[in-house]
Amino acid sequence: MSKKTLPLSSEMNMYKLFFCLFALLVVSCDKEEDFHVDVDDTALLTHSDSVAAMASYERIHTHTAQGTAYPVVIMADGYDVTEVNNGTYGRAIDKAEDALFDREPMSSLKPYIDVYAVTAISGSSGVGTKKKDTAFSTYFPDIEHTTEVGGDSLSVMACAEKVLQNYGYSKQGAREAVLNHCLMIVLLNSSRYAGVTYFCTIRTSSDGYPVGNAISYIPVNPVIEVGGTYGFRGDVFNELIQHEAVGHGIGKLGDEYWYDDTTKYPEYQTPTDNAVKLFNNLFTNGYMQNIHYDDEISIVHDVESSSWVYPFAIDSRYASEQIRWYPGAYVYVKKFFRSSVFSVMNSTVDIRNNAFNTPSRAAIYRNVRHVADSSWQWDYEEFVAFDKENRSTSAAKGIVMDTDVPVVMYSKRHISPFSMLSR
Repeated sequence: MSKKTLPLSSEMNMYKLFFCLFALLVVSCDKEEDFHVDVDDTALLTHSDSVAAMASYERIHTHTAQGTAYPVVIMADGYDVTEVNNGTYGRAIDKAEDALFDREPMSSLKPYIDVYAVTAISGSSGVGTKKKDTAFSTYFPDIEHTTEVGGDSLSVMACAEKVLQNYGYSKQGAREAVLNHCLMIVLLNSSRYAGVTYFCTIRTSSDGYPVGNAISYIPVNPVIEVGGTYGFRGDVFNELIQHEAVGHGIGKLGDEYWYDDTTKYPEYQTPTDNAVKLFNNLFTNGYMQNIHYDDEISIVHDVESSSWVYPFAIDSRYASEQIRWYPGAYVYVKKFFRSSVFSVMNSTVDIRNNAFNTPSRAAIYRNVRHVADSSWQWDYEEFVAFDKENRSTSAAKGIVMDTDVPVVMYSKRHISPFSMLSR
């Protein structure tokens, strides 16, 4: 295996915009001056090259459909040489691959996806609130209740470039794939409940499809304990993979939950101008198509005809899902709306048993198919046929819509992105 290092150009500078998730944080990127954060320093780039040079690479799933494939690269952090040699690292990678295809539409999109594994040995075991000697420098900010994760995303992208080059991509092709559509998943050796997805390039292709990579940081054994009627305690790794990596990373979806505790979170009652500005930037680039902003309406209402959601809302074949605009999304109680009562992107009742709603499944399907074959064009009826066939044999056959079910929100503390970026 070649050990030649891969220099990272200035185009990999990460412009970070921030919006929070329900216990699952998304940091997105843009080139708006107010949110610009320059991380292109020589020391970090040198470290990135070093990590990529020392890692080993493998393709663990190969697409079977014609065309190229949607690339997914999985790696892990906080695993020392003993844990690599005894198979612990490998089992974490296998767990993530299984979780990636855990439910529809990903189960049936497997023929269009390549999955690669990166083995990067850390100097110490585990991930904590302080940076340790690990390959990707991941850590949990020492802030109460936060589900945020920090890490060296440049090294992650360097490893993704390397593995794609090892499996047939040209140097330029690997860089373009990593910047434009690659999903990178970094597993953390921890049982802490946390998760974050970074969008590092955001734009729209010439033919109208959303463009941009994603990096999801997810603990490999996340345990959450929730009381009340829908309480449970258990590992929710699959759900974090589906919400973060599939929902945000591939589908470019927005969160369909909100903070309704006015005492604890008064700032999430009404969105700020910056929050609306960020959403509009994402939305106009084909992201967040499952949610909606309206400054005037505050009740459940029908979907406007220009929306991505509209065809599903008026299609009798999806009547059971009751696709409408429901108040509460993008973490805000007011002015943002979600497209179904429950979904993977909401997870307000039982995080373990939710499916993606139809507009979300369609967005994931569209993005995978277009990356796998750039000549492919979206066709509504083609998706409906795909969806009907595969959901009929899937555990995720649909979402039971019951508006009388009480909504239970998990309260999590959100921190300012700027406090994180200054650490």
